[in-house]
Amino acid sequence: MPSSPRPPQTGVAPRAPGDLRKAAALVVDGNPSTRMTLAGQLRTMGVNSVSQVGRIADARRELERSHFDVVVCGDEFPKEGGTGQELLDDLRRSGLLPYATVFIMLTNEATYLKVAEAAESSVDSYIVRPYSAGSLNDRIEQARIRKVALEPIYQALESQRPEEAVALARTRFRERGPQWLQAARLGAEILLRQERFEEAESLFQAIWEADPKPWARLGVARTQLDAGAPHRAQETLQSLLDDEPDYPEAYDTLGRVQLELGHFQAALATLEKAVELTPMAIGRQQRLGMLAYFCGNRDKAIELLERSTYLGLDSKMFDSECLVLLALAAFAHNQPAQLERHLAELRKRLRGTPADLRLQRFTDLIAALSFVQQGHQEKAANLITIACGQIAEPHFDMEAACNLLCALALLAHQGVGLPKDDVVIDRIGRRFATSKAMGELLASAASAHEPFAQRLRNSQDEMVQLIERPVKAAGSGEPEPALKDLVRTAEGTLNARAVESAWLVLQRYASEIANAERWQTRVEQLREAYGTARNKPALGDRSLRPSGGVNLGPMDRPASP
Repeated sequence: MPSSPRPPQTGVAPRAPGDLRKAAALVVDGNPSTRMTLAGQLRTMGVNSVSQVGRIADARRELERSHFDVVVCGDEFPKEGGTGQELLDDLRRSGLLPYATVFIMLTNEATYLKVAEAAESSVDSYIVRPYSAGSLNDRIEQARIRKVALEPIYQALESQRPEEAVALARTRFRERGPQWLQAARLGAEILLRQERFEEAESLFQAIWEADPKPWARLGVARTQLDAGAPHRAQETLQSLLDDEPDYPEAYDTLGRVQLELGHFQAALATLEKAVELTPMAIGRQQRLGMLAYFCGNRDKAIELLERSTYLGLDSKMFDSECLVLLALAAFAHNQPAQLERHLAELRKRLRGTPADLRLQRFTDLIAALSFVQQGHQEKAANLITIACGQIAEPHFDMEAACNLLCALALLAHQGVGLPKDDVVIDRIGRRFATSKAMGELLASAASAHEPFAQRLRNSQDEMVQLIERPVKAAGSGEPEPALKDLVRTAEGTLNARAVESAWLVLQRYASEIANAERWQTRVEQLREAYGTARNKPALGDRSLRPSGGVNLGPMDRPASP
């Protein structure tokens, strides 16, 4: 367990960066001439100890055995087939890069994708060639000053003391100390990560009032959304966009809000606006393509997803869900070569991260379609059966449901249905049809086979009756039998709306219900595994940094494979 929070060191000014003459630097670049130039520039700045390596593997070994205050790294290593981003991710994952070390990335181009990747990796600075020695020196000094000022907060996070990190951030904000704005932002993001929504919203709002940065108002909206108040978040975002009509991160978040509210056509228009503002942002193209696919606009979706794959297949911003949808489209259009290409890429990715359940699910589903194309019906049926066996698992989410529905509908359309298809469709519908809009989204995913689509709509109607009848009974003076009905429905269907309805009835009528504490434990377990917070509709990988968020260093370190 994390240790108890220690009193923050209030009133102590952060130390100044140390003398560069006592610093050690490492230059990592595949070009010998570039390495020599960089080393000369660093020595001119006063750095006394400068090491050079030309390969990513050598850089890792150097950082394993020696401490460096500054790392200056190129972004491409074509001979090795790697990138500076991959090196940085590996170092952070392995804990080989201390927080105090400044990591500067050099690149030949400042495309939106590269800048986004740099932000995702928490690069300390990003410099485009050609550059002057003076600009390199300025970037290093600015990064060192920022590092020193924020180091106590990051060190608290590194030691699993988030309470201390928040206290330090609050103190720095209150006293307007060095880097007070960024410190406060870190504190608010930590609170949001801990689901302390009221405190996070209050701190973001205080930042906005002190210095009206758009990201602070966006932070307020993100907190409202995560706290389960999408209508409030929508109002905040509309106000923000009135003032900042070209703020793509606000459109990203508004699209999330509209998705949660079931306003899918509005979400499509909003995400399209974000793509128009940043046409090279593959993350936004992917999200728009995914939503277009599940809303039935498959031609537009394929165009967007193929473009995303072309632009960023090797990028850390690329989401493997794109490959799944493209493979489903290839199966629908009888394009076995394309399907096999996408499946090969999924298998390659799975080999790199074999513990990734989401990626395993993707690969198995597309492998099943591949077996069908090859005539191996039994192998395909085995994999589909495994996928259907996961429907009750907490990790099986709306994305997994839509993907499976697409595959089952395509198979049924081609006359390759499984014996218990209808049972599977009903189980998915009962679990995920939490509103009419969500029922329609599920039906759209299964649109290749209209009988499935209709069963999903019927499931939505069935769930409305199963939930609304006991809720009305609770309000008419029968809370205990109503709670029993709702819990029975929630446990039988795993429907998030049924779970939340049971919880609301229990909160409102606890004093009238026998053994309320025992019911509370039972319902809270359901909420933890299947409640609304776990079953919000989302586009793409939930583990990626949310639009408008910041990297929290140790809290965001990639998990070891």
